[in-house]
Amino acid sequence: MTRFRLCFTIVGLMAAVPFWEPSQSWAWGGEAHEVIALIADRLLDTGDPQVEKKIAEILAADKSNTWTKTDIAGEAIWADALREKSPEGRAATTKWHYVKFDPDKPDLNKACFGRPALKAMMPASHGPQDDCIVDKIEQFAKELREPGTSDPERLMAVQFLLNFVGDIHDPLFTVERSDQSGRCVAVLPPGSKTPVRLSVYWEDDLVAEAEGKNPAKAAEQIAARLTAVDIRKWSGRTPEEWARESYELAKSVVYGFPAEAGGQFSFPVRKGETDGCGPVPLHRLDVPYRDRAVAAVKEQLAKAGVRLAALLRDNLQ
Repeated sequence: MTRFRLCFTIVGLMAAVPFWEPSQSWAWGGEAHEVIALIADRLLDTGDPQVEKKIAEILAADKSNTWTKTDIAGEAIWADALREKSPEGRAATTKWHYVKFDPDKPDLNKACFGRPALKAMMPASHGPQDDCIVDKIEQFAKELREPGTSDPERLMAVQFLLNFVGDIHDPLFTVERSDQSGRCVAVLPPGSKTPVRLSVYWEDDLVAEAEGKNPAKAAEQIAARLTAVDIRKWSGRTPEEWARESYELAKSVVYGFPAEAGGQFSFPVRKGETDGCGPVPLHRLDVPYRDRAVAAVKEQLAKAGVRLAALLRDNLQ
């Protein structure tokens, strides 16, 4: 039995959340989350080594995790592994990973399910399933600040924050387009003969194109490019502001292909599986789109790393 199952008693939630599909989008792929966590780790190592030491000590207490490595990069994908491998975790936490603004009227209260408050003395990890990433980041950060937070809850706060700060910088997870966060949109990248899902293109393919496939090397390169001005400019904003930035990027860049689709496309499925999207619009991307997208991915990864470092530093002093 996992530590998460020991901490939670979940009754009647399975009917409330659709069963996980193997191809469902979980926002950034694992490599992107690892890159973001390693950027933060490098920044803390050079600027706030005592905070880096505290994080290492907290993660060292993770003795029951058999899903990921327990270094900072591995723990950055723990919250995604929780959704994939634990039915209880999937039911309880899926909505915590995103904030879906209406494309024309971005109302945070609506996107965050009315922003339900935690009951008195309730740990953030026991909060209602109908909550959004903006509120969850704030709740878990508060737990890091409070000296009375239990050690198991402090560990989960770090684990969720390592993942959520990455997710909130994924533009596809900040806008509601009724396309399953880009799963039900097909794009044909420049020079490619095979369409891919928009979510795969943004959250995996562009990450590899922007920074390569070695997370440690990518984090080193991004950290080396950061200036003091970048760090100061990006560190001082709130989770709500991060979400609204990502939302604007989704509108201006991610969905910045021609409104008229170039036909329809049905994604192939393996025998015995089904694809809930059916025939979807196919958009042919040009080189200028790809160049804007690569630049946006590079900046989002850098911003997320800087902001994760600042969040951990400010709440673990």
